Amino acid sequence: MRPEVFADTSLRRILCLAGRRVDVGALRVLGDGDAQRLTPKAVGVLLELARDPGVTRTRDELLARVWAGRAGDGDVLTQAVKELRRVFGDDLSSPRFIETVPRLGYRLLAAVEWEEPAAQAALTDPSPVDDIAVMSAAAPANASRTLRRRWFAAVALLLAAAFAAFALRTADAPPPASVAGAPLLLTAEPGAETTPRLSPDGSRLAYVAIDADSRRQRVHVRGVNASTTLFPSEGRGEESWPVWSGDGAQIAFVRREAQRCDLVTVDALGGVERARSRCARGLFESFDWSPDGSRFAIARFDGPGTARLSLIAVEGGEPLPFDYSHDPTEHDLAPHFSPDGATIAFRRGLSPYGDLYLVATNGGDARRLTRLSALIRGFDWLPDGSGIVFASNHGGTEALYRVDIADGRVSALGVAPAQMPDVARHGDALAYEVPRTRSVMQGVVLGDDAAAGGEIAPSTGSDSYAVLSPDGSRLAFVSDRGGSPQLWLHDAGARQSYALTHNDGALFLYPQWSADGRRIVVTRRRDGRGELVEIDLDSQAQRAVSDAATDVRFGTYAPGSGFLVVDRGGRSPRLLRIASAQAAAQPLRDNVAAVDVDPRSGRIYYSRADGAGVRELRDAGDEDAVIAAVSNRFAWHVRNGALWYFAANGDDADELLLRRRGLDDGSDATVWRTREAVDHRSFDVSGDARRLVLVRITRNDTDIALLRFLRDRR
Repeated sequence: MRPEVFADTSLRRILCLAGRRVDVGALRVLGDGDAQRLTPKAVGVLLELARDPGVTRTRDELLARVWAGRAGDGDVLTQAVKELRRVFGDDLSSPRFIETVPRLGYRLLAAVEWEEPAAQAALTDPSPVDDIAVMSAAAPANASRTLRRRWFAAVALLLAAAFAAFALRTADAPPPASVAGAPLLLTAEPGAETTPRLSPDGSRLAYVAIDADSRRQRVHVRGVNASTTLFPSEGRGEESWPVWSGDGAQIAFVRREAQRCDLVTVDALGGVERARSRCARGLFESFDWSPDGSRFAIARFDGPGTARLSLIAVEGGEPLPFDYSHDPTEHDLAPHFSPDGATIAFRRGLSPYGDLYLVATNGGDARRLTRLSALIRGFDWLPDGSGIVFASNHGGTEALYRVDIADGRVSALGVAPAQMPDVARHGDALAYEVPRTRSVMQGVVLGDDAAAGGEIAPSTGSDSYAVLSPDGSRLAFVSDRGGSPQLWLHDAGARQSYALTHNDGALFLYPQWSADGRRIVVTRRRDGRGELVEIDLDSQAQRAVSDAATDVRFGTYAPGSGFLVVDRGGRSPRLLRIASAQAAAQPLRDNVAAVDVDPRSGRIYYSRADGAGVRELRDAGDEDAVIAAVSNRFAWHVRNGALWYFAANGDDADELLLRRRGLDDGSDATVWRTREAVDHRSFDVSGDARRLVLVRITRNDTDIALLRFLRDRR
């Protein structure tokens, strides 16, 4: 192999070692039917060790080469090696991959080979047979020396390009002037580090991760420029949602322990804890501490109805007067005080539909700020209060955006994938989650011989919204395995999967089958509105079956003919029956969240937006019968004469139950249970009630990154 080929194509080559293939340009480790991401620094350490397999490389040498002398206390190297060991399944006590040489450094134990992509080799070398496509670490000495002379330039090029790719991995447009430089990865430990919260001056970071010793979810605190981590709390129960006080001296967080939930405060450096207020054990998502330190803003969900905002005194924990225009059909969540404390921003709507709203801290009418009707995964105010940074998937991929408070104008920041942004109140820093998750479809056999099956239609992407065809032989689902989320079809008989849509910038939700299995309808959302699209599977032809005035949240086939859609174009979501995009819609019910049809009887069932259970739609004049008080308005299906839904086990918070309620006899039974992480809204049951298809979260290695930004000069 010519040495110049290596120097020119290093970012497109595959490093083979320890039974795995490392795509260095994509920061991925391939093997065992799965692909795992590596951080750019972990790849840099791996490449440095691979320069001289079997040779000890000192810690100082690795820090100088990979971090260019900007590694703080050096613990970042330890974390990078831990990440490599985790991905390659190495054991510290009996290493087969990387050996720690006490008080000196590390050495690579595995043999190294480079695999040249066939297409690139054909372009750069005309000799197809004589040239070597794979070079081993045990190659002749002259070739090895030539290779090593090229390593320094290649590694430098790789690290620069890989880190730039990490910064804007899926963003199409360059970042605007308000974002300065590439992100700095703050965490890279195994497992997920979530909900980053920067101290007011931007020098420290609080976040949530599993404590390796207690195996509990705990609040961690570390400096932005150093990796030493401390635990400020006592470590009891499960901790979440850290929030800094306005002066940065204290941290508040949520603690769930046994049957109790509390808002707790503690000194940021550790000390005596104080339970400030009880919190609802139901729906709860984030809270905030007022800049003057006197109040908490929370979302309460204490019973029937929807979550609403509430203010609580920090001293005494008593509710404070706060009357505002709450929509009884929508949940209000995640309140955030503005920097001056005069306004509260919050999210209205549950996943996958939400928008940002504003309300004065003393109450009054809420003003809608965005009109996206999309998944919003976190937001925070800019330091001057002129705008809000938020994460949304309305463009197809979860990315960061800015919305101006004055006119509601939304602009992309060019950072993706990203979620849960947090802005330092007095600094020019923004922390956010870098999602590294994977969800797969899994089959389960129900009944007396219940057993979990394997992964369905495996890939390296993530899948959701899996729905079985009427005969159970095919599966419609949404997946990003092709690069962007699209509607896919898996044919079990033919053992093949293929995309049914190719629309970048659109979101696809809730596919549904026709009774004959020849067509599929799917909710397609773009530009803040939804439409119901029907796809003929024989011809692949697509047509919109809803009109432009209807904002479709969910749609399915109606009994006999036509379609049922949940429309959010008015003040409250309503259920409509439509024949086509040209025909007038027939209103059926108001205040509706989701709808389903029993294939056996043709009866229509729906859940109410205010959470008041699943009901059977009766003829005019008859009161709709409540079938079951399902806690999640979207996590249910009607199949084979029964209502199927997921519910938490009241005696075991870590266990999820699949329940079956007979529509005729009212029988209620648990048919399956799991302690694994599953998306309880994305499942289906076969027509014979013997098979369950669900979406399981197989990996969550979410990390936290930091961005510096410039003040807006407009």
